[in-house]
Amino acid sequence: MLKTRYAGYYSEHPGSFSYILDKSHPDWIIVQTLSDFEIMINGSFRHYEKDHIMLFPPFVPGQYRAYNGKPYINNWVSFETDEKYIINSTLPFATPIKLHNTDMVSYIMHMIATENFFDYEYREQSIIHLFHLLFYKINESHANSFTSLNAELHKIRFDMQSNPSFRWTVPYIAGKLNISAGYLQSIYKKTFGISCMEDIYKLRIELAKDYIVHSEYSINEIAEICGYQNTEHFCRQFKRITGMTATAYRHSKH
Repeated sequence: MLKTRYAGYYSEHPGSFSYILDKSHPDWIIVQTLSDFEIMINGSFRHYEKDHIMLFPPFVPGQYRAYNGKPYINNWVSFETDEKYIINSTLPFATPIKLHNTDMVSYIMHMIATENFFDYEYREQSIIHLFHLLFYKINESHANSFTSLNAELHKIRFDMQSNPSFRWTVPYIAGKLNISAGYLQSIYKKTFGISCMEDIYKLRIELAKDYIVHSEYSINEIAEICGYQNTEHFCRQFKRITGMTATAYRHSKH
């Protein structure tokens, strides 16, 4: 089942435009941006250039707005569905996806808006086919974007390996990649087979092991050098990952 409620094509809005989705909104919403915009990600607004598309599921909050007081233009459609290819999609929700086929997606969105407005004989069947085509094209763009994102993700991980003592956090890394924290955690685990923070903890403990064996620093000093503000937290992490206390590990290597 797929039922469109409202659809707009080349909708123009003033520079003061801001759209807020609270947790009560019942519909799916697809927005294709035709001008620069800002979207709330991880608690702060981030600027994106035009030619992105966003998919908002029901009851998921979000907010996007015009950028820098300039007019905002988009194509959009709100709809109700239980189609598996949509509700079980691996596309990131409430996150801009860079379009690599903007003209084709605009044409499909135009057709959806037209079919939704006119009561043609095969209106419902036409809209269903158009949605299938739309999601094919969105997935194509996402695959291309994911390749680029994957390269950036590997670079971030190299930076983490080079400097594990830096105060890495999920929100900080997500911000560097311009994606949501939830999406970061999903793709990080899928790419590297380990959660983002667990990877950081293991990198820090490997660094700590090197200092324990090859330096005269105290355990407190090593904890601080490795990015831990709390020595007790460091000691818990060390034992959890190595199976030994930091002190016992030092004794075992001398």
